[in-house]
Amino acid sequence: MTTLHTFPFRSSPKAKKKYDLVLYGATGFTGVLATKYLAATYGQKLGVKWAIAGRSAEKLKKLSAEHGGGCDFLVADAADEDAIIKMVKQTKVIASTAGPFARYGTLLLATCAKLGTDYCDITGETNWVREMIAKYDNVARATKARIVVHCGHDSIPWDLSAYLLASKLKKDTGEEVAKLDFYDDIKSAPSGGTLETAFGIMFGKENRGKFTEQKKLGFDALLLNASGGKSEYGLKARNVDLLKFSNKKALPHRSFFFMAPVNANAVKRSNALNKYGPSIKYVEGQSFTSRLGAILYVLSWAIYGVFVYIAPLRFLMRKFFLPKPGQGPSEEYMDSGHLNVLGVCTGTSGTTVKSMMSFSVDPGYKDTARMLVESALVLALEGEKVEGGGGVLTPGACQKDLLLERLKETGTVFKYF
Repeated sequence: MTTLHTFPFRSSPKAKKKYDLVLYGATGFTGVLATKYLAATYGQKLGVKWAIAGRSAEKLKKLSAEHGGGCDFLVADAADEDAIIKMVKQTKVIASTAGPFARYGTLLLATCAKLGTDYCDITGETNWVREMIAKYDNVARATKARIVVHCGHDSIPWDLSAYLLASKLKKDTGEEVAKLDFYDDIKSAPSGGTLETAFGIMFGKENRGKFTEQKKLGFDALLLNASGGKSEYGLKARNVDLLKFSNKKALPHRSFFFMAPVNANAVKRSNALNKYGPSIKYVEGQSFTSRLGAILYVLSWAIYGVFVYIAPLRFLMRKFFLPKPGQGPSEEYMDSGHLNVLGVCTGTSGTTVKSMMSFSVDPGYKDTARMLVESALVLALEGEKVEGGGGVLTPGACQKDLLLERLKETGTVFKYF
């Protein structure tokens, strides 16, 4: 069992609520992992008041008894506005794992924004995030609700690393950021929920013609600043699209990483708010120590891509081979997973700063559960220390160093070199 947390359990001085944290979507694959993490790390007797929530009373009751240490549970369907409002009013922070978020997440996020309740999720759906910024950023700023998206593997390791690298560069040299390079050494596997989201983005009707509010801004909603205008601090993603062999012994080869566009957009949002640099070039790829490994990786994805884009083959894959929503990697596989993110930040005068952020288990699910919970607890327990006001934000623009400390305390390793 995980060692019980050593942080002081003093609640944030926001309005008194029954719970510090409600975990929504608790009976899904990542939700169960988050429930287990909460129970093992915080229990029910250390001052953190938490509950689980979802649409099935039967499943929630069973989860509470088996893995939640007998925690409270709240029933609220994602489409039931009255139930969502009632749930949101009872807690300081909502932590949501209930995706696909374009399908199930809008009402919950909007309710938090309107009622001034802090919110964290694990979405990787950038178009949905853009729409939420366009619709609810000004609402959340008015109510001081901190609506923090991308609080899991998508995209804390990269978003927080970018913030930390930019901060160190500025402190040490006074330079702004010109370029961010990331090299991703990862072992993970997708769950049914992740695949459902991915297929929904590529082929689902919920993403067709739905995101209309962001178009009214006249610019990328990720660049919306605190004043309601377009930030002058932009970012252009130039991620590795196939293969990029390194000519430097100290740096690995890279191939494309399928989540790199999402991570780039998370950093783009943070840069618009934090002002790392006016025109950042962002380059990310999965790292390999050998050229052969990188080539074989590309070939395997090419074969997979054929099966995905040909409808009959995709149907057979989903029916007979791929995990279904609620299913995911085994506990043994997740324990063998890892993520090491090497970041290289280049300043406007050519200075470089390097960092490494490491996760010793599967980052996509087991450590995503931890990242989400700790992101939410920053707001619930240390909210008065968080700089800035409300809005639709990122971890790098909201929880920042407070989140880093909680992650380091619970297993993440971070260092500059």
